[in-house]
Amino acid sequence: MRRLFIVAIALVVLICGCGGGGDRGGTVNGNPQTSVGKIYVSNNPSNTIVRFDNALTVTGNAAPGAAISGASTQLSSPQYMLLDAPNNRLFVANQGAGSILIFENASTKTGNVAPERTIAGAATQLASPVDVALDSGRNLLYVADSSNILAFASASTISGNSPPVRTIGLGFAASAIFFDGANDRLFIADKAGNTVRVYDGASLLNGAVAANRTLSGAATLLNHPAGLQVDTAGRLIVSNSNTPSITIYSNAATVNGNVVPVAAISGSNTNLGSPTQMILNNAATGGDLHVADGKTAAVLVFTNIAGANGNIAPTRIVSGANTTLDRSGGGTGPFTATGIALDTTR
Repeated sequence: MRRLFIVAIALVVLICGCGGGGDRGGTVNGNPQTSVGKIYVSNNPSNTIVRFDNALTVTGNAAPGAAISGASTQLSSPQYMLLDAPNNRLFVANQGAGSILIFENASTKTGNVAPERTIAGAATQLASPVDVALDSGRNLLYVADSSNILAFASASTISGNSPPVRTIGLGFAASAIFFDGANDRLFIADKAGNTVRVYDGASLLNGAVAANRTLSGAATLLNHPAGLQVDTAGRLIVSNSNTPSITIYSNAATVNGNVVPVAAISGSNTNLGSPTQMILNNAATGGDLHVADGKTAAVLVFTNIAGANGNIAPTRIVSGANTTLDRSGGGTGPFTATGIALDTTR
């Protein structure tokens, strides 16, 4: 009976994982577990996407876990990206080829691999895509392309020379987009105009449309807005690539006019050089903001963005020769680290 009791206890410990670290990098009976999280960064103009594992902890001069590159990938000046985490699906705005690349099972991809699907051809109207957004509830893919937002149906399966179901005319060149699915709302950055425009009822928009609200003016501190996010507190977060900063505005749903930001991250301690695309990990306390910065060839992570303000240092910096996030031409060429995507589940 004593032997049976000991065996039973051992089985309980094995099943519950007691004494280990669960699925976040601990051990169970001495066996290492895979750390959670993947960070994807598009390198432009090296036509590469690098993936860093251990996204919740990676820092310093870390080598990527994988790199997607080579002729089969079709990558050509990749810009911003979007990861559909539940489906492990990566969408890439492939500006150089006027296409959208879709990699399924993204966390397993490495080397010279072809995308499973490509949206390209005259019927798509794609010319110079820079950013993508997903309405997963309606299975719609939004693409920022020059002065249009192209809406494609069947985002989960679309492929080839498929026309958009709607073409939204902006009257300016979009530099970034963010879709608020809960409110069917599009935020669109206008880098040249130092403006962010807000469009309600996005799923019904078609043709030439005017914004419902416009954030613009000297008080906003917008200067070449290049990335957009909305946090769980409903605040609009904007990266500014020209005067390197991150500006934050309350009430994203109603923000309008020449509004002063409620917080601004700027200064030498921030390590910001030319921030572009950003992505939030809202599961973290206060939200962790991951920023791609091409000028400093880095990924910068600011934890607890809800309380961040002023000339503060990022909590983590992924940078250095091993990361391959570097500028071509020995540091004198065009910026790389352009787009960023995050998966906290794998």
